[in-house]
Amino acid sequence: MIKYIRHLKILIAFLAIANIHNIILANDEIKRERPGKLFSPTKIPLLEDPGRDKWQKPEEILNLLDIKKGQTVADIGAGSGYLTVKLSERVGAVGTVYAVDVQQEMLDYIKKRLDENGIKNVILILNNMDDPKLPASSLDIAILLSTYHEIVKPVDFIKKIKQALKPHGKLAILEFTDESPIGPPVKIRLPEDIIIEELKQAGFTLTQRHLSLLPYQYFLVFTLSHQ
Repeated sequence: MIKYIRHLKILIAFLAIANIHNIILANDEIKRERPGKLFSPTKIPLLEDPGRDKWQKPEEILNLLDIKKGQTVADIGAGSGYLTVKLSERVGAVGTVYAVDVQQEMLDYIKKRLDENGIKNVILILNNMDDPKLPASSLDIAILLSTYHEIVKPVDFIKKIKQALKPHGKLAILEFTDESPIGPPVKIRLPEDIIIEELKQAGFTLTQRHLSLLPYQYFLVFTLSHQ
């Protein structure tokens, strides 16, 4: 019986190792395409799906980032403004939210949304792929929610975000995992290790790595490397 149990443990350990090996191989076999295509404004209803809060868990994200009244934050790749309006409520009337997007159609949608709800603490910025066009040393927190994979030159772009952060500012990046059943095509998703390495090149240090908080996305938080 003891011998049987020993063999069973060896078999389980072997299968676990084999599974890890297969996952690594599968990841290596994915031919990544960068950058990913921009999210079309015609798909805004997907961003505003009533069930999104259940898996996106926006309040938990904002809690972990410790977003407070009076802060200045940026929603980079704001899309429909899904996160923008939640940030607006968190920072309050004395705070500021920059909603940044490269597509005017997205900003037009956000503006209509802000006007309808009487939201006054959001500033819209039409940026380009080279520059988020944010004021220098202005941000407490910058967030890229399913946006990083669309950036053409990520290291250079992130360096521009770095210039916009205050000395103790934070940068949060959330992207879909390869295993997620929803999200962009797998070939344009990015493993978190790639992002961590590129952020290091841009002058950032990883301070939080949440891999199980959200069912479909990983959640990374960075600070400036000189801290």
